[in-house]
Amino acid sequence: MRSYSLLTVGMPVYNADRFLAETLDSILNQTFADFELLISDNASTDGTEAICREYAGRDQRIRYFRNEKNMGAGWNFRRVYSMATGKYYKQAAHDDLCEPAFFQTCIDALERDPGLTVAYAKSRIIDANGELIEDYECPMRTDDENPVVRFADLILVNHRCFQIFGIHRMSALKKLPPMGSFAHADGIMLAQLGLLGRFYEAPERLFINRRHSTQSVWTMSSRSGKRKFRLTDKAGRLPSIEWWDTSRSRAITFPECHIFGQYCRSLHNSPLSTWQKVRAYGVIMRGIVKYRRKLLGDFVLAADQVLWNWQSSRAMAKPRDADEKLTVEAQGGKIL
Repeated sequence: MRSYSLLTVGMPVYNADRFLAETLDSILNQTFADFELLISDNASTDGTEAICREYAGRDQRIRYFRNEKNMGAGWNFRRVYSMATGKYYKQAAHDDLCEPAFFQTCIDALERDPGLTVAYAKSRIIDANGELIEDYECPMRTDDENPVVRFADLILVNHRCFQIFGIHRMSALKKLPPMGSFAHADGIMLAQLGLLGRFYEAPERLFINRRHSTQSVWTMSSRSGKRKFRLTDKAGRLPSIEWWDTSRSRAITFPECHIFGQYCRSLHNSPLSTWQKVRAYGVIMRGIVKYRRKLLGDFVLAADQVLWNWQSSRAMAKPRDADEKLTVEAQGGKIL
């Protein structure tokens, strides 16, 4: 008899108290009950811990872990994934909702068809008050038998990566490196899963994505708040590097270029035939042409980061110089 849950739900959280209880209720009210819920708290400073401990005390399927400090979203994603024991894995966000049939519908699809790597459902988008914004539609050929076709749509179609919140086959995930701590890491993982197998989209709108102004993913980079001379006021279309990794607020990054480097690496390590890889590299070249302006924008953002680092270093040096001057003067000396 197996002693583990069929499904592991991993939920990384940080300052999530506004919507967390509603999200936990939507998970616990699923018609499919054979799951464990792992919550990793990135040192929240609001009421998140109290809510998590209350729910964990109520339901033995919930395990709550609290980190001593905020390590960034990338580290937290990997932490819950590393503790998963299920045959299937679902990544969950603290502010999204699932209709009661979501888990069962996706698990049934994966159990029926071993060629699937991901099962998910059509999505609905709501605002902070639960009001409908839109019924999201983005047709993609991720169910195609040809891995090159799947790969092409996953990198060329401007989609919102909602498939990352579907249910994934753990045996497929284990063939891939864990999600990285860089911009669009979720999209890279989806492209890698698309190279391994097909996706299934349930026609019912069972996934509800919430859009609101306090989403941590849209936290601006540190340099965006500075009012000194800047080369650009833009922060790029992707979450800042420090959202993914809090230790890299001053890192010089080229996020859009890095994405295509990751696509190439993923393709190189994939099980595709030589001819399929040649065709897929052609898809990547099409993507480079399509997103050439965003790729060039990386160099402006990197130069602006260099400028901000220099400004910050000068600002930090001025107080030290002033302190040294006061110390010398107190000792009756001079500064030459």
